[in-house]
Amino acid sequence: MNDNLVISPYILSFITTKKCTAACKNCCFDCSPNRKDRLTLEDMIKYIDLSLSMYKTIKVLVITGGECFTLGKDLDRIISYASKKGLIVRVVTNAYWAKSFKSAYLRLLDLKRCGLKEFNLSTGDEHLEWVPYDNIIYAISAAMKLDIMTIVNMETSPISKMNKRLLVNDVRLRKFNMDSNKNVCILSGVWVPLKKTTKEIYLCKQKDENQKNKKEYQRCSSLFSSVTIDPNHYMYSCCGLTSASNRYLILGKANEIDLNILYEKQFDDFMKIWLFTEGPGKILDFCLINRGRPLVDFSNWHVCQICAEIFNDKENIKQLRDNYKNVMGNVILKYVMLREKYVKLLNY
Repeated sequence: MNDNLVISPYILSFITTKKCTAACKNCCFDCSPNRKDRLTLEDMIKYIDLSLSMYKTIKVLVITGGECFTLGKDLDRIISYASKKGLIVRVVTNAYWAKSFKSAYLRLLDLKRCGLKEFNLSTGDEHLEWVPYDNIIYAISAAMKLDIMTIVNMETSPISKMNKRLLVNDVRLRKFNMDSNKNVCILSGVWVPLKKTTKEIYLCKQKDENQKNKKEYQRCSSLFSSVTIDPNHYMYSCCGLTSASNRYLILGKANEIDLNILYEKQFDDFMKIWLFTEGPGKILDFCLINRGRPLVDFSNWHVCQICAEIFNDKENIKQLRDNYKNVMGNVILKYVMLREKYVKLLNY
C-alpha cells in the first residue's frame, strides 16, 4: 500500500445495537424491537482505546443504532468515557424516550453532564408511525433549553407529510427561532426506498416534470472519514444508508483483524478511491455507457442509492473489472490533488 494515498479518519462510529423501538419499513440497518445484537460497554471502550492509539486524528465519537438509548446507563458510561478521552460525542436517536418535556430534559441533562456535545434526532413519516410527533418537539425543546447542539435529520420524499416548516412553525418551538438559531439545524434528507414492494416506493418513482432536479455528480464524502463498527463487530467503509446491504462496503471483523489493517486496506482498492474522488454517479454512467445501456436519471436519488445500484448489479461489476484501467490514471491524479486539500483542511 502507498502511504501517500492514506487519509486518516477523524470519526469513530458505533452502530451500537440493531435493537430499536421502531421497525420502519425501510430501515437501513433492518432494526426492530426484536433484535438483540449489541456492542457491550467493554467492546466500545476497547475500540475507543484502539482507535485513538492508532489514529490521533480521531476527534468525534458517533453513537447510533438501532436505538442507542436502549443501552440504558451504558450510554451514559460510554459518553463519559469518550468525553474524558477528549472526544466530541454525538448521539443519534428517534426520541422514543422523550414522552414529556420533563422526561426529555432530565435524560438529556444526565447525558450533558456526562459530556454529550451533539444531539442528532432522526424523524420523518416512517419514524412517526412508531414515535409520536410530540416526542420530537419535547426532545428538541429540551436540547435547546440545555444549549446542546441539535441536528434534526428528516426523511423526505415527494409524498412526505412531515417537513421542515412543520417544525419551524410549531408554536412550542417558535421561542427558539429555529430558522436563525445557530445551535440547531434541520436537514431534509432524501428518503431511500429499500423495500421495493411498498406502495410508497412506487409513488416516489413517479416523475413530476415540475419538480425534477438537475442531474449532478457528487463525490462520496463519507468514505475515508470514519472507523465504523456494528454490533456484530463488522467494520464498514462508511455509515451510509445502504452500507449494511452492500457487501463491497464491509471490510471485515474488527475483533479478528487489527482496526488499522481493515481501515487502510481501502487505499489499495481503486474503486473506493474512485467513489471518493468522482462519486457513484459518474461510475454508474461509466458502467451503463460500457454496457451500451441508456443513462439513468438519478437526479432525485440519494447518493447511497446510486452506490447500491452499481454494486448490486453483476453486469456493472463486470464492466468495472474489464474497463477500470481506462480511467485509473486520471482518477488517481485527481485523488492525490483532492487528498492534499483534504488533509490540509483537516489539519492532520
